Amino acid sequence: IWGWTDPQTGKEWAIVGRRDGTTFVDISNPGNPIAVADLPLTEGARPAAWRDMKVYKDHAYIVSDGAGPHGMQVVDLTRLRTLRPVRGLPVKIDADVMYREINSAHNIVINEESGYAYSVGSSAGGTTCGGGLHMIDIREPKKPTFAGCFADTTTGRASTGYSHDAQC
Repeated sequence: IWGWTDPQTGKEWAIVGRRDGTTFVDISNPGNPIAVADLPLTEGARPAAWRDMKVYKDHAYIVSDGAGPHGMQVVDLTRLRTLRPVRGLPVKIDADVMYREINSAHNIVINEESGYAYSVGSSAGGTTCGGGLHMIDIREPKKPTFAGCFADTTTGRASTGYSHDAQC
């Protein structure tokens, strides 16, 4: 779970990971949360218990661990302003951008000052960086670009430099 406060409306949102996707919930009235939008997992990916998301410049960056070819979904959160549930059900949305240089990832970490995201625990396809930090330039939120790898081969699973979690 992660959160976002719309800077224009002040509305508060919960971004809730599920095995099969992500739900965007209006929590402005904590006693009456409203599921507004549903982002399914990436086509071809497997349902997985671990999903992580972070926000940068009004965009959500979403990854999933153990999901196969999931990649990183990017959603422009300002779209939520105009969405309304239909017959009480959240509106199905698609990602605005798919970043395919990774497949599964344990976490996504963002340094908001620099505008760089770090996929950690990346595996199975794409530019995995041996499971070490996979660096992504997100200064232009809808144009994520591979920026490099960091993997210390003296650490991690089987000396691959695998990193499991990180903090900026």
